[in-house]
This record gives sequence, C-alpha cells and structure tokens, in this order.
Amino acid sequence: MNQLFSVIIQFPLFGVLITVAAFYLGQRLYLKSHRHPVLQPVVIGMAVVIGTVIMLQVPYESYYESSYLLHAMLGPATVALAIPLFQNAKRIRTLLLPIFLTVLVGGALTVSMAAGILWILGANLDTMLSMPTKSITTPIAMIVTEQIGGIPALAAMFVLLTGALGAMIGIPLMNRMGIQDQGVKGFTMGLTAHALGTARALEEGEECGAFSALAMSITGVMTALLLPFVVAWLH
Repeated sequence: MNQLFSVIIQFPLFGVLITVAAFYLGQRLYLKSHRHPVLQPVVIGMAVVIGTVIMLQVPYESYYESSYLLHAMLGPATVALAIPLFQNAKRIRTLLLPIFLTVLVGGALTVSMAAGILWILGANLDTMLSMPTKSITTPIAMIVTEQIGGIPALAAMFVLLTGALGAMIGIPLMNRMGIQDQGVKGFTMGLTAHALGTARALEEGEECGAFSALAMSITGVMTALLLPFVVAWLH
C-alpha cells in the first residue's frame, strides 16, 4: 500500500488529478443535496484536497508543482469573466458612481470591522495586518500582505475562510432579507467573498455573476493600490 501511494504521489499530474477528483466529488454531493448552500463544491473540494495531502504526507511544494496545469488555466478563466461583464455593460455603465462608492465604503467597513474584532480579542500586529486582504483573491492578498508587514500564509487562510463562508451563506442570507435584484446579490458576493463568491453568483445567473466579477476585480485593484498607503499613514 505504501508503495502504491509512493507511485501515485510521484505521478507528474498528481495535483491535477486529486484536485479535479475532489471538485467532481464536491459537485456530485452538491447536486445530490439539491444544492444545499453549506455543501459548496469548491469548499468540499478544498477540504478533500487538504485532507488527502495531509493523509499522504505530500509536501505542499510537490502538490503545487504537480498541479501546474490548473495554475496555467487561472489566467484564461479569469479573463473569461469579461464575457458576462460585456453582456451587462449597459447597466454597469449607468451605475459606475454607485459601484465605486460601494466598493470604497463597503471595503473600508469590512476591513475595519475585522481588524477591530481582532484588536478586541488581543491579536498581535502581524495578525491584524494579515486580515485586511481577506476579501480579495489569494495571489493579490499574499503580495499586498507581505508589503504591509503581515503574514502571507495567514492572509491566504483568511481569504479561503472568508470566501468559503461567503459562498455558503451569502445568497441564502440575502434571500431571507428579501433582496431580489441580481446585480445587488452579485456585487455583494464579489465584494465580500471574491472568487468563491463569484463562482456561487454565477450559479444564480449571468447578471449576478457579472456584477460579482466586477466587484471582485475593483475590490482587488483598489485594495492593492490603497491599502499600503493607508497602513503607512497609520504607522
């Protein structure tokens, strides 16, 4: 059995295989549960991959290198989000001012609340500086966190937890609040839960996914540009 595991781990596309298999398992479970919000395929897949890597004692570097094909697809997948944006460009143009104001106010509010909670709980400065990037995608979050003096690995964990929680409860919570506008739903998901929220928003429809992709993009860019200056000013 140990020899079999060793052969599997050394397979060049080991990371691709377990990631795709984990997502497929998550997707099947999600559909069988009649799309239960807690059983998001990305979240289930993430848990399965982490559990498998830990169980097989695979170094993270080995998993990362063997999943390079998936990394290469991230760029085209991200660019593909421009399609629903283009299809909803007319409505987006009429809402440009509210969109930018919402990102500024909403982004500042979520960051301030998160940092405030950590401060109340007695977190140290490094931990607090790792939290502000929780609502943007992992690559940007790790780079910006390193620039402002935080811990990139901890920031990545905050990003994953934020996205997973947002993907699970975001849409059901807005439904309970009576929010029906697909643009509002999507923008909220992208603003607070980045890529995982956008994946969930796309399930709701093209318009919801378009506004989520827009919010995710603007939030990521504005955080990367403004956060280092804000932290330097506060210091």
